Parts: sequence; C-alpha cells; structure tokens
Amino acid sequence: MKSFSKFPLVVLIIGILLVVGVFFISFSSIFSSFEPVENINDAKNLVDQYVAKNYPLLEVEEIMEFSSNFYVIVKENSTQNSAFELLIDRNSGRIHQEPGPNMMWNTKYGYHNRLDNSTTQMTIDAESAVMVAQEWLNNNIFGKRVEETSVFYGYYTMDFSEKGQIFGMLSVNGYSGEVWYHSWHGDFISMMEFE
Repeated sequence: MKSFSKFPLVVLIIGILLVVGVFFISFSSIFSSFEPVENINDAKNLVDQYVAKNYPLLEVEEIMEFSSNFYVIVKENSTQNSAFELLIDRNSGRIHQEPGPNMMWNTKYGYHNRLDNSTTQMTIDAESAVMVAQEWLNNNIFGKRVEETSVFYGYYTMDFSEKGQIFGMLSVNGYSGEVWYHSWHGDFISMMEFE
C-alpha cells in the first residue's frame, strides 16, 4: 500500500493563502474609508496632495465645484500650459482623470496618442474652436453662450453660461472640430482660480 504524502497538500494550501493575501493587499483601497469633500477649500487641499505626490512638476490651476463633483484643471509649472483635467468625487474624495476629451484627445497626457512633441498650437485655433462650440450650443442647448476657454494639448475645454451664470462645459477637438459635451458635472456652484 502506497503512503500518501501531505507535502503537496500543504504547499497548495500555502499557495492559496498567499494568492488571497496578495489579492487582498492589492485591492485593499476598495475597502478603505474615504471622507466626503464638503467645499472647494477641502477639494484644493486634497488635490494639492495628489498632484504633489503623482505629478511634482505640475500644479492646480482651477477648481470648479458642481453638485456631482469637483472639476480640476492641472497645469505645467514650466510652460503654464493646461495639462489635464481631474474629477474629485464629492461623496468619497476619490480623485480620477476626467473621462472624455481628457483621456481620448489629450495628445500629451491622455491615454491614447501620446506625443513627445505635443503642442497647444493646433490646426483649429482658439477663436475658431469657440465658433464651433457656439454653433453646437445653438443647435443643441439653445440660449447658452460660450464663456472661458482653456487650451489643452489637442483640444479646448469651455465653460458656457445662461443669463451670465455658468451652466455647463464642453470640449472641442483642436484637429477635427468634434464637440464633446461634459454631461457628468451637475449644477454649477462655485469656482476658484490659482496663480
């Protein structure tokens, strides 16, 4: 009669425990408790820490408070160019890249088509981009007017207003003229710009 060795069973159990341990440690942030972000000053403190840790050559340029989130523009220290856009979840304080143009059209910091020689000089200039955006608003959200324009690598993001009050935001691709409406912010509350 053959004797059964317990060694392979022990190795299997240890292996399973290690895999579970690594999985738990890797995804422990899912279970971490985050604090709600109450106001624009709390958002600034939070995003300053995030940018300093992850992007030491960049700084916060602007924060807009909306009912659904805080919208943040991050700029380059060296050029003062707007680099990319972040969102801060009001309920959890989680910070993440803004979806849409920031990820898809940003030729320097986006997820697609990163270029070492990326520039803010595009085939569609800022004035033309404003005209494209205004025409889109006239056809889709009548009665709104393009206001401030921020120039990013590969695209423009613009605030638009209704009766002098900020109402929403959209982006225009600096090469194709495609328009992307930011539908995820909610109602505008306040904003703060930083030197």
